[in-house]
Amino acid sequence: MASPLPSAPVPASTPVPKSYAKGVAMTPDPWEVCGSLDYGADRSLAWSVNQQVVQTAPAGHAKLEAQLLAALAARDCTAAGRAFLCELLALVGSAKSAAALTPLLRDPKTADAARYALEAIPGPEVDAVLRDALGALTGDAKAGLIGSLAARGDRAASPALTALKDNPAEPAVVRDAAARALEFLAAS
Repeated sequence: MASPLPSAPVPASTPVPKSYAKGVAMTPDPWEVCGSLDYGADRSLAWSVNQQVVQTAPAGHAKLEAQLLAALAARDCTAAGRAFLCELLALVGSAKSAAALTPLLRDPKTADAARYALEAIPGPEVDAVLRDALGALTGDAKAGLIGSLAARGDRAASPALTALKDNPAEPAVVRDAAARALEFLAAS
């Protein structure tokens, strides 16, 4: 049997080149920049956050939810950043997210992202937030919200949905969405 190759001595500590150390120190914390994404821009740091969320066991969801909500509240949070953060809140969010997502739900520009997150978060608090937002939205955004209420199986929304279905002042897209939602709720 051949003898193993002799190994070279390993120094006690390997010096890190100054240029490398400087680059490492300048790498931003993914959690600090994930809310400032731009459409079409580099998403490597966002991918890091995404993987942390996806791979974390349920016991760690509360901590992640707090980090996501902090990023959502940041002054430099962009439209793409909000959409990304809402996608992740759909995975780990709880009723605690409802308060932070309510203003986004009531704004037609951000309603879809907020609705995506809220639709996946269990609890009667979220049902109430979704129902309460019906009066704040119009058109397609309101029709989407009606679909979320149906998808959640929120029977308590039936009186409001009936009123919308029968209201000639509502656009056809809203009346049709309300009718479909009522049919879905009756069948489920």
